[in-house]
Amino acid sequence: MYRTIRTLIVAAAVGLALHACSADSDVAVATDDNVVTFSAPDGHRAVGTRWDAGDVIGVYMKTAGQAFDNSSLTGANANVSYATAAGDGYFTPTATALAYPAGSAVDFVAYYPYNANVSNGVLTLDIANRQDTPAAIDLLYADNLKNVSRTQSAQALAFRHCMASVTINLSADATTTCDGISVSLAAIPTRGKFDLAAGNFTEIGNVGNLPMRVVVSGSSATATALVFPQAEADYLLAVVTLANGSVKTVVLSESQVLESGKNYAYTLRLTDSSASKGDAEATGYARWTETPRITAAQMADANLRYITHSFTTSGKTVRNYSMLYDTNLKMAYWVAYPLCNFYTRNNVSRTDAWGFDPQFGIDEQANMTKGIPGYDRGHQLPSADRLVSTEANQQTFYFTNMTAQVGKLNQQIWAELEGKARNWSSNIDTLYVVTGAMPSLPGSTAVKYTTDNDGKRIAVPAYYFKAFARIDRQSGTAYTIAFTFKNEAFTGSSFMDQAISVSALEEMTGFTFFPSIDAQYKAAYDATKWN
Repeated sequence: MYRTIRTLIVAAAVGLALHACSADSDVAVATDDNVVTFSAPDGHRAVGTRWDAGDVIGVYMKTAGQAFDNSSLTGANANVSYATAAGDGYFTPTATALAYPAGSAVDFVAYYPYNANVSNGVLTLDIANRQDTPAAIDLLYADNLKNVSRTQSAQALAFRHCMASVTINLSADATTTCDGISVSLAAIPTRGKFDLAAGNFTEIGNVGNLPMRVVVSGSSATATALVFPQAEADYLLAVVTLANGSVKTVVLSESQVLESGKNYAYTLRLTDSSASKGDAEATGYARWTETPRITAAQMADANLRYITHSFTTSGKTVRNYSMLYDTNLKMAYWVAYPLCNFYTRNNVSRTDAWGFDPQFGIDEQANMTKGIPGYDRGHQLPSADRLVSTEANQQTFYFTNMTAQVGKLNQQIWAELEGKARNWSSNIDTLYVVTGAMPSLPGSTAVKYTTDNDGKRIAVPAYYFKAFARIDRQSGTAYTIAFTFKNEAFTGSSFMDQAISVSALEEMTGFTFFPSIDAQYKAAYDATKWN
């Protein structure tokens, strides 16, 4: 079983003599009664499979009670590799053996699988494209064996699993098949650093899509993935792609904690919705780099409207922002706009010109003249992003650009991210921005409502997002990043904690952002480019 704790036995080898590699080596000479060997009598290792011939563990040995510091993280007794040559669970050194020092006890720290590139006791683990070989990434760790000496009897080294496991059991109905499907977990960390001294992960990040290992059996399939532990509850998303190209994003859990050593199982029933119409892109609509893809179905939806606002300055007409607006929910799904020094120059002050959008009927938009009890009138395009002219700023106060936003989100971390975006834009040609509000969590259709000043029912967004892109005009390289926030008081310390890739955001929302930018630039983000 996945959670079974494995044991290794540490003992003094009999009838084995190993010597130092050279005369000037400071490695202790191992005689036949002080060489350390390991065995695993139950013959099992990671993910409940048996040891394979050639499996290797890494071991650290230090003086008993000594702190795990630089002297024990390097040298002859650090990250020593032991292999089970026959796959029988009996481990012997692959090169120089560990040897019990005369007259003193030692502590052991061990891990599996062995990695020769451990740096100062920190192991880097990348799980993005290694799910097909789970034993290679199912990190095991043990530090219980302490104060061991040559004269003691055999000691058991108890390993614990450091990763969590996610299993999705899928079944197909009569309209579809499991053959040819692929499954991934969306918006999940794919890289982490494990401190072998402390026995925990010190850094987990590089959020993106995580392909799962899929095994198909007739009309059913099982998708599995090893994932990094997650202490804070958050939603867990699966993206299922059928052989016919139909993509389904499913919420496995809206509030999931992932604990080390535990397996989380979910069940999904597949139905084929690929016959739905309108996935083709609409034609004839005004678009720019920041404009998300608009489908024919969206254009045909009587409740959806795509509009653009422009303003005049120095005799020229300049685009301000565009939006995809739902007249039923009375909120914009997204507002897209360029950001650069031209737009943010302090030519005017904030106008506070709260009012109706002239491109919509009054009954199609919320009346927020006096605000909404319990919520802020949250801008999607911030007022401070449009201080180039009075007209440009007034347009940011249209009620179509507002949503019912929790004040402790709007006034705090959301405002910090808006300010950071202006900082990013001040040093580049153009920052392309899409700000959005989604009425339901991914995979859910539940919508919360409140009322406006006229008593009309308006949607309260379930979560917000921002997507950013900038382009190196010389190389053509694009840099992208996205953020999501539930519409509630933010309890984290930094908006960077909410960063995800743009491709992950696409899977969450169903929208295609920055369609003119190559998909490779949206698949992941480099946080160092957004300091």
